[in-house]
This record gives sequence, structure tokens and C-alpha cells, in this order.
Amino acid sequence: MTEKYSIGTFAKKTGVTIRTLHYYDEISILKPEVSASGRRFYRDDHFITLQKIVTLKFLGFSLEQIKDLIETENWNLKESLLFQKKAMLEKRAHIDHMIKALDSALNIVEENNPVDSSIFISIINGILLEADHKEWLNNVFPEEKVDAIFDIPQEEQLELEKKWATLLTDLKNVCGSHHEGKEAQALIKDMFTMFSEIVGEDTSLILQMTKTDLPEEQLTIPLPFSKEEEEWLAKAMKFFLQKEGIEIEE
Repeated sequence: MTEKYSIGTFAKKTGVTIRTLHYYDEISILKPEVSASGRRFYRDDHFITLQKIVTLKFLGFSLEQIKDLIETENWNLKESLLFQKKAMLEKRAHIDHMIKALDSALNIVEENNPVDSSIFISIINGILLEADHKEWLNNVFPEEKVDAIFDIPQEEQLELEKKWATLLTDLKNVCGSHHEGKEAQALIKDMFTMFSEIVGEDTSLILQMTKTDLPEEQLTIPLPFSKEEEEWLAKAMKFFLQKEGIEIEE
């Protein structure tokens, strides 16, 4: 004869709280039987159902998914597990990306404290939009080259972010000064030198990235400059490029 268990006894035997069992009953994922007198009780087969719930929760399935699986007569276990594995890998990739952004944030703050908030947000957004940047660069360079640009050791990446944060800070500090001045032009030169080192091409090829035939909606590189600062920067860059013998289209 199948034994009956009160909710308290069932909770002790399974290690699941009474509150959780009440909730499972409420959402109809593990419903106890009800006697004629209205008393709820569990049977031996409820242990099997609960074990399924515990196992699937451990594998990352939501209670809604678990409910559907338990109620499905012909449950395709392999298909469900493959789907769940894919979801977990995507979640892990997202978490890894967030950790990378946090490492970069800490790195920038430690090197430049205090740090201009617009510069900080710009660099972190650049990391978060990495996939968009790769897609945009694929319009200019072969895919292998783009992969190589982004496939660098984390230590080198962090060092580049430090240098970029410092350079952006210095540029913001000189914005509004004479754009043809020695200090402004030295910083513009540093900027193009840094671009060349990252991309592995000279300045003239880098300028191909700004041609008007590229998809404008993909130009997602965030810069921490106001409209006035952008206008000043454009003049300073144009003057620098003209000195280098490179004419840019208006």
C-alpha cells in the first residue's frame, strides 16, 4: 500500500521547505492529493516528481519550463538538454563580457582617479559594443584582420584602455585652444599613432573607415566630446592630416 505523507513529513524527508511546497502547489507543478476531509498529503510518486524538479532546476530550467516538461508525455530529453546548454552558454558569454567590462572599469579608475565620467562611459560602451565595431570594421578589412585586432591578450587590452583614457582626457583639456597649436597637434599625432598601432595600417588607410559609402548606422564608436569639442577636434585633425599630405573629403 502506498504510504501517505503530511506536508511537514514530506518536507523533512526531501529537504524542501514547506513554503516551497506550498508554492509548487500554487503553480500546479507539484500538487498534493486532497482527502475527503480536505487534508493535503503526498504519496511515494511525488518523490519522483520532486526529484525531476530539483534536477531540472539545477540544470537551469525555469519552473515554467519544468512544468511543461513534466506535463509532456513524450519528453524529448536530448532536445531539451541541448536547448538548455545553448542558453547556458549564451548566459556564460554574457557574464564573461560583463566581467571584462568591470575589469576595464576598475583598470581605468585605478589609473585615472578621478576620471571624467564621459570618458569612462565612452570606453565601457566601446567594450559593450565590441560586436558592432567588429561588424563595422568588416566593411573595411578582411575578417581575419578584424579578428586579429580584437584577439589580443587582456593585459595588452587593459594597457591600451589606460592610454586611450589618458589621451581622451588630455584632448578634452586642450579643446578650445588653438587647434593648430603645438600641444593640440602633438595629441592628434598620438591619437593617429595609437590607431595605426591597433589596426596595423598607416593613417591614410585608417581614413577609409570614415568613407561615406559605409553603413552610417554601424558607426557606433562612442566619443566623450560635446558638439563644440567635436568641431574643434575635426579642425585639429584636418590640419594634422593636411600637414601629412592627406586630403580628406568634406
